[in-house]
Amino acid sequence: MIKKIGRWVTAIFTMIGLFSTVIVTTPISEYLVQPLRLEAQLKSAEAIVVLGGGAFKDGLPSVPSLTRAVYGFALFRAGYAPRLLLSGGQVSAEFGLEGLAMKKLLQDIGASPRVLETEDRSTRTYSNANESARILQPQGVRHILLVTHPNHMLRARWTFEKAGFTIYPAPVPWDRLAAIWGSPSLGCFQLFHNVLYEYAGLVLYWGKGWL
Repeated sequence: MIKKIGRWVTAIFTMIGLFSTVIVTTPISEYLVQPLRLEAQLKSAEAIVVLGGGAFKDGLPSVPSLTRAVYGFALFRAGYAPRLLLSGGQVSAEFGLEGLAMKKLLQDIGASPRVLETEDRSTRTYSNANESARILQPQGVRHILLVTHPNHMLRARWTFEKAGFTIYPAPVPWDRLAAIWGSPSLGCFQLFHNVLYEYAGLVLYWGKGWL
């Protein structure tokens, strides 16, 4: 019995090792991620919507939220749209409000609070889209530049289109995951995890009729 368990454990660890080797030494993640990434279409719109990517309980934005907010504000400053909406609520009790965290960050670097609109009720991409529609569409806003990370853009676009918007993708030009995690191997694992998460999200959203 002990020998049989040992063989199973050895087989499992061997499979894990082979799986890890495939992820690290082959471009499988890069192939899988390509359909998720949409080319930027930077053009004049009626509003810029920035999707939150996390916030800490003390009100600081996560790195994804920080980069999205700064990029969205850069597009606003460049004159691509007259309005900037920072979208994102509190995903759970241990996190902060994403929209407000992004607003505070931009104010701290010199943005006027008068030009920073926030939406703080959404907890996922689906509610980002519907809450943004609740705020913007009664005022006639239909054409928006949508700011999020490259791997999230396909699901975000389809969800916002389902909510009635015409979308101009504005993915953050920042997808060097390996640089963030400190080593190429960890970057590969993080990218692979992110790719699986997005494909699972697409299946879930399709099943719920959110796309």
